[in-house]
Amino acid sequence: MRALVVKEFQELVRDRRTLAMLLLLPLLLLVIFGYAANFSVSKVSVTVIGRDAPTLAADLAQYPVAGQSLDISTDADATDPEQLLRERRADVVVQATDTAAAPSTAAPATAAPISERMHVYADGSRLFSAQAAQRAFTTLVAQDTQQHLAQIQAAAAAGAPAGSSAQGSAAVGSAAQAASNPGSVVTVLFNPDLKTSWVMVPGLIGLILTFIGTVITSIGLVRQRETGTLEQLAVMPLRSSSIILGKIIPYFLLALFDLVLITAVGVWLFGVPFRGSLLLFAAAAVIFLFVVLGFGVLISTASQTTGQAIQLAIMTVLPQVLLSGLIFPLDSMAAGVRWIGYCLPLTWFNQIAQGIMLRDAPAGSLVWPFVILAAMAVVFFGIATLRMRFSLTHGGARA
Repeated sequence: MRALVVKEFQELVRDRRTLAMLLLLPLLLLVIFGYAANFSVSKVSVTVIGRDAPTLAADLAQYPVAGQSLDISTDADATDPEQLLRERRADVVVQATDTAAAPSTAAPATAAPISERMHVYADGSRLFSAQAAQRAFTTLVAQDTQQHLAQIQAAAAAGAPAGSSAQGSAAVGSAAQAASNPGSVVTVLFNPDLKTSWVMVPGLIGLILTFIGTVITSIGLVRQRETGTLEQLAVMPLRSSSIILGKIIPYFLLALFDLVLITAVGVWLFGVPFRGSLLLFAAAAVIFLFVVLGFGVLISTASQTTGQAIQLAIMTVLPQVLLSGLIFPLDSMAAGVRWIGYCLPLTWFNQIAQGIMLRDAPAGSLVWPFVILAAMAVVFFGIATLRMRFSLTHGGARA
């Protein structure tokens, strides 16, 4: 019995990958995901537009909740809040209404409530930011209502005219109604009911493609090495790139079939809209597939057994699930962990898929995610080709 236990320990120590998964991976996951597992968005990006945008932005900044939860900027030239959100230039757009800010000489009791001077538009495709915006602006309107009520009471005690007090009371009543009904102040676009499924399904499409491209591809290629199939190809007059393409095309076609299937089921079963360009979405999916298939080939060339391939695939896929913005919003993560998320391909595909499906985002606003995915495809597929060539000419993968 003792000899058997010692033998197992010796084998475990020799298997450095398994030992790393048992000792280092849990610590790494604990540290990284401890900073990433946060659903609360501390700051929401707000752009104030309209003729009186600077005045309104200055007034909004005076409220305590604005300093805590809102990052306010102005764009006096912009006129279409929906276009700003569609291009993801802000999380929230505040449009100054025609009842512009009252002059500074106006009586406090007759000044227009903040709820009558603005209307708020939130991007529902950014679920947690939209929810945070609803809470922040509801609190802001409530604070404004309390201030107006205090001003009316002070004016009445000072003997203000009855007409002024009545007008102020009506304003307070309007503000109180707005505070009790957030929908009268905040309009959520692209996902009006803030459904989680609408935000999750585009990301799940990318996750399924990641699973097929990384896990299934790596396992399939390693199994072929274990049976000697890849070694037989080494003596054939074929280039490494041709061998890789020949091996991954079946997985590529399978992933495309799953892409169509999952997208159709998501749209039909969960009512997720598909508002954008189908061609643009297909182009993003193809580029993303080359990235994850390159990952799969790299894992297969670095693995000698199916077990090793599964271990490496898990270590590759798990961070993408938790750090890509699919579950936890990137804005709520610590800066260091957020940058890890920006290095993951699923992060950028998720942004493209949500932009196309939910917001009908124009191609110009998605150039940066497309460029990053294309660069990743070139890098990982090129490295995979070099590794496969080395693997074929040196008798298999090296630990």
